[in-house]
Amino acid sequence: MKKLFLIIFCGVMLFSSFGCASTGKQTTASTMEENAVLIDVRNPDEFKTGHLNGAINLPQADVETMIDRIVPDKETPDYVYCRGGREATMAAEKLQKLGYSTIYNLGAMKDAQKTLGLPVKQ
Repeated sequence: MKKLFLIIFCGVMLFSSFGCASTGKQTTASTMEENAVLIDVRNPDEFKTGHLNGAINLPQADVETMIDRIVPDKETPDYVYCRGGREATMAAEKLQKLGYSTIYNLGAMKDAQKTLGLPVKQ
């Protein structure tokens, strides 16, 4: 019984680490959807030190006030990542509250890079 619980628990933890913040869509895909936007929610200084190729810098603190200028269509898939995962989760929650329908929380940049297979641009 303990073994079954451990297997289920590990599966839930793995599944939730790559979950979507809204609509029930889930992703562990190695590529982004065609019209998707990749958003780095770290601060500009962190972004300048290196970011995933194709990412747009939108600091987590500015998501609510700036997202409509960067992604006006709320149906556009948004992939978010940060340094350690916490800021991406906060940004994904904000996007969901603002009505964005497809948000993929990729967590930390290293996890996003591994998931999407994108190079880091300096």
